[in-house]
Amino acid sequence: TFLAKNHRTMKLSSFSLALSITLSSAVDTSLAFAFIGGQKTAHHVTPSSWSTSSSPTSSSSPTTRLFGILDEIEGDSYDLLGNSGADDAKDKQQQRSMSDAFEVFLGELVFSPNDPRVDIVENFDLACDPQFTDWLNKKVDAATDPEEKAALRDLYGMIIDVKRKVEINAMAEERAAKEKEEAEAKRVAAIDAEVEAGKAMSDTDVLRRAQAIDSAGIETEIKTQAEEKKTFYDTELTPEIRLSYEDLLKEVLPPYKPGDTAISIAYAYYDKFDAQFVKVLTERSNNGDNDAQLLIDALAVEQSNRIAAATETLKSVLAMGEPMRMEGAIVKLAREGKVDEPFLLLLEANANQAEAAGAQGPAQLMRKLGQRAMAEKDKQSSSKEIKLLRQLLREDDSTKREQILEEAFTPKEALIVSSGTCMV
Repeated sequence: TFLAKNHRTMKLSSFSLALSITLSSAVDTSLAFAFIGGQKTAHHVTPSSWSTSSSPTSSSSPTTRLFGILDEIEGDSYDLLGNSGADDAKDKQQQRSMSDAFEVFLGELVFSPNDPRVDIVENFDLACDPQFTDWLNKKVDAATDPEEKAALRDLYGMIIDVKRKVEINAMAEERAAKEKEEAEAKRVAAIDAEVEAGKAMSDTDVLRRAQAIDSAGIETEIKTQAEEKKTFYDTELTPEIRLSYEDLLKEVLPPYKPGDTAISIAYAYYDKFDAQFVKVLTERSNNGDNDAQLLIDALAVEQSNRIAAATETLKSVLAMGEPMRMEGAIVKLAREGKVDEPFLLLLEANANQAEAAGAQGPAQLMRKLGQRAMAEKDKQSSSKEIKLLRQLLREDDSTKREQILEEAFTPKEALIVSSGTCMV
């Protein structure tokens, strides 16, 4: 044989070369597969090519590197365990299940007979969950129908608004509890200091202290009454109040959209300028915010214009002469949307002035017209809840408030007449 003729004893490297040549001679043609970068390529190998590539001095043909299974594993070309596909499928299934659950909850919010804010509060954890709000925000962006897009955007805004109010309320409660603890700690420290000071007092000092305590009671009562007379505008703004108006401030303060000015903003957002918000704007103006001052000035102009218009409207009502005709005119004005806040305030101011002047007749007439105007305005309200709330806020008598609540929650009996129509 080939091995017997040459050497009886061989080195390992020589043996490997000889074995390769022997196997090459036995097989005329073979296919060698190389795995390169995760792709399998076939190379036709002949004995001559083996010998040529094995020769260190050969340079006639390029040397082809053969990659094995170890190279493929280390290159991470294939997932031999097959776990990634299963994990991806599991994740997709979880996402589909979560999306289906969100769709069901969204349907409950949209088609509920309650006010959406009530359902949001009752399901606060789910409605304000970051995953649900992100999903809903993406659904708003993906919606193509204009009405659906607007409805989903409004619902998203309600959720964010409720979440912010709950957070602000929690902050207020936390701050109040902290202030209470600090006040209690100061009170205890003051008592301890008085006890320590009393130990070193003489009899004369004790008598003087007793007299001071007697007069201190009267001074404390006077101070308490003075604090009770403190008006709403004199109270300090808390951080929670400022935070609650941040979104509205972004809407009414510059930069404005093209064509908008402080005057147009005051007109468009007039109903949102409550007393607390005016305090926030005034504080910003006092701190040097010129934009806030311009908005306050524009609001004052808008308020004057509305009061002037309400004055002319009231004059036209009083020109009717008879109380019944006056009430009829108010009904017509309410249907036209002209019974607004300045008109109601003007009626209230005239009633107060008439009472102060001792004219009970005109005062009663003004109050009667005011009550009719508020009742007609309530009829134009889109929500029964708002209508009921306004009635309760206007009524000072607790007995009458109970009657209003009983009437509101008493089921109405329907009467079927012969014509087939339903009368309540």
